Amino acid sequence: MRRRLTTLMCADLVGYSALMGENEALAVASVQELRKKHLEPVAATHGGEVLKRMGDGWILSFPGVEAALDCAEEVQSSLAEHEVIKLRIGCHIGEIVEDEADFYGNGVNIAQRIETEAPPGGAMFSEDLFRQLSESRQKELNDVGVFNLKNIAKPIRLYQWRPANLTTAPNAGDLPSVGFESFAAAPDTPEIAAIAQDLHDGLVHLSFKRTGVTTVDADSLETTPPIYLIRGRLRVSGARARFSLSLILREDMSTLWTGTYEGDPTDPFAFVDTLMPRMEGDVRIQTISRDGDRMAHLSINQLSVSELRARAASKFFKQSIASWEEGFEALDRAVLLSPGDGMSLAMRAQSQLNLWSVKFAEGDPQALAEMAAELDLAVEECPTSDFVFWARGAYRLKVQRDLAGTASDIARSREINPNFIGVVDLIAQKAFLEGNYEAAADALSVYEEMGSADPFRVNRLCFNARVFLGAGQFDKAHDEACQAADLRPTDRGLQLLKALACEKAQDLAGLDAARKAAASLPKVPSVSINRLALPDDLEWLNAALHPEAEPV
Repeated sequence: MRRRLTTLMCADLVGYSALMGENEALAVASVQELRKKHLEPVAATHGGEVLKRMGDGWILSFPGVEAALDCAEEVQSSLAEHEVIKLRIGCHIGEIVEDEADFYGNGVNIAQRIETEAPPGGAMFSEDLFRQLSESRQKELNDVGVFNLKNIAKPIRLYQWRPANLTTAPNAGDLPSVGFESFAAAPDTPEIAAIAQDLHDGLVHLSFKRTGVTTVDADSLETTPPIYLIRGRLRVSGARARFSLSLILREDMSTLWTGTYEGDPTDPFAFVDTLMPRMEGDVRIQTISRDGDRMAHLSINQLSVSELRARAASKFFKQSIASWEEGFEALDRAVLLSPGDGMSLAMRAQSQLNLWSVKFAEGDPQALAEMAAELDLAVEECPTSDFVFWARGAYRLKVQRDLAGTASDIARSREINPNFIGVVDLIAQKAFLEGNYEAAADALSVYEEMGSADPFRVNRLCFNARVFLGAGQFDKAHDEACQAADLRPTDRGLQLLKALACEKAQDLAGLDAARKAAASLPKVPSVSINRLALPDDLEWLNAALHPEAEPV
């Protein structure tokens, strides 16, 4: 057995299986073209050695890190305009063990996992390799964050490269970075300053745990300037405290969002624990909703798996069916690139359920069975993800009406992250299905102080209106439905809801106005009106709000 430390490169032809199904001759010719012209000859000029060919994939070894980088850049630049061939390349430094038959080593496994995270047409490099590059070469790569690679024990920070024609937009390859300034306190007493520091440290800690962002603490703001800044100020007067949190675009110091939180600071620990989930949820929503625009100049065929997930997440925050369908398309592409990626599977399942729900469509039994299997796989692949358990819980509730399974997934999601605010929607829907109207309405109260900052405020109003209708509290239902319709008067689904609530509350003028508005609008699905999992005696709520329904 011979051991050696080497620079490993893994490369594969994107979409090879699909191409084989469509045009076998073209698929074979593409592999031959890579062998004879684009990949193997270029690798040889940089001292590269082919260790293994695997149909549409290669494992190569290079004598040095810069030789591997030179090869990757040259190969991908030559293929940038190719109509058929798109490669993904992953590189890592690792030790391999060889005998007469084969070679082995954990470094090979890592390089293969890194390759699956690379964008089509680009290359991905491990932090171990990045650190060996000269400073000038390091500047050619973009930090894309820490990744949990399948079957690799520890998370690994990765760096990405794309040809120049794919990096024309500002910050196109950079992972969104958030810098936390020190939070101000007034009055600046040791006790008040300590509470402000606890709020700061708690948010920084939660941000460090997130994937998809780079967190920069106050001490590093000068040397590592982030894209966004988080600025906070705590003011205390007796038993009343107000904390203001702002998201700022560092480029021009414009304020993108501000949230205000109030409470009783008499018990500092309870005060911080109460504010933290709302603050963390707000920061998460605000950064996710803006991150997708970073790669807007690229088509989904040019994005990596993680970038496709970011694109889909940002599309979900845009309130239109077309946007949600674009998000689903991005996730479908992510699963195609990495079929076993748990987060992509969970996000795609949730996206599909959302689309079926707002369209009041019945899922195909086979498709639903496949979705259940994929969500189980996602849980196995991402056992520490609050979102993945939440997504499976939503499936269990909406499709299977499995209350025990839903409760289990809610508990696991909250165990992983007690501050994950998204799970309260699932709690509310479960309570509604159980006929516990008070608990259903109370669950969403955490959103009340978000006001206009809540991108799904209209959806929450609609849900509350239906809860109050089911509970027979028609005046409250009337108030919630009218608010929702006033915020989006051209949404027919909201007019149907308003008409229903006005009829129950005996508001004849409102009923007449909602009927006329609904009659003038097209019968299309509404992103704010979804089909709920309801007790049999409340199915009339779903029937009344179907996109094809006429107003009561």
